[in-house]
Amino acid sequence: MSKNSTQENIKKRSPVVSVMGHVDHGKSSLLDYIRKTNIVEKEAGGITQHLSAYEVEHKGEKITFLDIPGHEAFSAVKKRGASVADLVILIVSATEGVKDQTVSAIEFIKESKTPFLVAFTKIDLPNKDVEKAKLSLLEKEVYLEGMGGDVSYTEISSKTGEGIENLLELVSLKAEVENFTANFEKKATGFVLEAHKNPKVGISATLLIKEGTLNVGDYIVSGKTFVSVKRIENSLNESIKEASASSPVLISGFQELPLSGSEFYTFSSKKEAEKFIEEMEEAGLVEEAEDFSLKNSKNFFPLIVKADVSGSLEAIKSELKKITDERSEFKIIEEGTGNISESDLKKAGAKSSVTVVGFGVKEESSAKNLAEIFDIEIKTFNIIYELSEYLQKRLKELTPKERIEKEVAKAKVLKIFSWDKKGGVVGGEVLSGEIFSDSFFKIERRGQFLETGKILQLQSGKKKASSVKEGVQFGVEILTKNELMEGDILVAFKIEEI
Repeated sequence: MSKNSTQENIKKRSPVVSVMGHVDHGKSSLLDYIRKTNIVEKEAGGITQHLSAYEVEHKGEKITFLDIPGHEAFSAVKKRGASVADLVILIVSATEGVKDQTVSAIEFIKESKTPFLVAFTKIDLPNKDVEKAKLSLLEKEVYLEGMGGDVSYTEISSKTGEGIENLLELVSLKAEVENFTANFEKKATGFVLEAHKNPKVGISATLLIKEGTLNVGDYIVSGKTFVSVKRIENSLNESIKEASASSPVLISGFQELPLSGSEFYTFSSKKEAEKFIEEMEEAGLVEEAEDFSLKNSKNFFPLIVKADVSGSLEAIKSELKKITDERSEFKIIEEGTGNISESDLKKAGAKSSVTVVGFGVKEESSAKNLAEIFDIEIKTFNIIYELSEYLQKRLKELTPKERIEKEVAKAKVLKIFSWDKKGGVVGGEVLSGEIFSDSFFKIERRGQFLETGKILQLQSGKKKASSVKEGVQFGVEILTKNELMEGDILVAFKIEEI
C-alpha cells in the first residue's frame, strides 16, 4: 500500500527493515543483540547463509527485521531484501570501511529507492577509524548527515551494545516520517522469503505479509502452487490464528516448492485459488524457474544439487554462472531441498561423470551406498565459497584435454632419393627450430598445406640422429601419401594436450 493513503481501513503498520552489508561486518551480531539470541554459532563459519525474518519490539512498537546474507553469491536474495523492505540498515565496519559487497548493497538500495540509514559497527575494537569509514562511503556517493547529505547514521558495538538503542530510535523515527500503512481488511498479499522441504510437515515457506490479513482457513497461491492454511506460525514458532501486514509467518503444506522472492496471494476457497492459477497461466504471468540449459556446442556435465532451503539453491545457481569456460559447463539435472537421497543418485543414471553436491544437508546412508556402487562422488558443504571452489576444480578435472598442434621446426626438401606409394627418402635442410626422429609434419607447397606425414628415421652425416637443429642438412625416411617435390617445406609439429 502506498504511503500517506487516505482510504478507509488504512492503518499504520510496522516497518520492515533489511540489514545489508559486507560479509563479516556484523549484521548477524547486531540482530543477535537485538533478539537476545545467538544464530552466529549456528551459521557455518559465522556467515549468514539464509534470508530470515524476525519480529522484535521497541518501546511497544514492532519492527520486522530481514537478515540478508552478505556473500556476493546471494545477490539475488539481497535484491529481494531491498525491494521487500521499507527501510535498510547499511552495515559498515568501522575497522574496514566500504568493501565489495557493501558497494553491491548500496547499488541495490539506490536501484530500489529504499530509504536507508548507516550503522558503523565494531566500534569497540582498538583499530576502529569511523572518520575513514565515513570517507569511504562519501567516495561511493553516500552523503551522511553533516557531510553534505541527509543519511542518518550511528556508531554501534554488537559486543557491548553501545549505540544499538540509538539505532532502534533512528529506525522508529524514520518509520514515523515515512508513515508506512496498509489495508488490514484485505486478504493477505506479500512475498515468499524462503522455502524448504520439511520431512515432518512437507513443503514450508516463510512469507512476509505486505498487505491485508491472513487467517487460518485461507488459501495461499504462489506461482503454480497453493496451500490450505491450517496453521500459522510467527517468528517465535508460536501458533497463531491470524497475522497482518509486516508480519513474517511460516506456512506448511504447499504442493510444490514456491520460488523465493515470488509474490503470494490469498483466497477464501480452493476453487478461487485454482481459478486464479489457471487465469495467471493463460495470461503467461506465472513465474518460472530460471532456465540453465546449455548450448550444444559445449561440453556439459550433469550436476545434482540439494540444499537446505530454496534461497541456497538460488545462490548456488548464481555461482554456477561464474563456473564456466569456453568449452565446458555444468548442467543441473536435478535440484531440490532436503538431504541427498537414493532417488537422487538413481537420477544420475549410474554415470561417474555426474557431480553431486549438497549445501547445509547430509547424505542418507542408502545414497552413500549407491554412490560407492556407481563410483559417484558426493560432496557436502556449509560454506558457499568452498562449494564454489570445489565445483571450479571439478569442472577442470572433467573437461577433456584439448589436443593442439605445436610447430617445432621447418625444413626445406632439397633432393628426392627414392619414393613409393607409402613414402620415401629425401634430403633437406632445417630452416628453423629442431626436427626430431619421431616428429609429425605437414607438407607446405606454395603456401598451401597438402598432407600430413611422420618421420620414420632421421640421419645427419650418414649416421642415425635423434634430432637435427637449424642450419643442418639431413636425410630422412618419411611416411606420407602425398609425393614430395624439391622445394616443399616440411612443417614439423608435436601434439600437446591442454
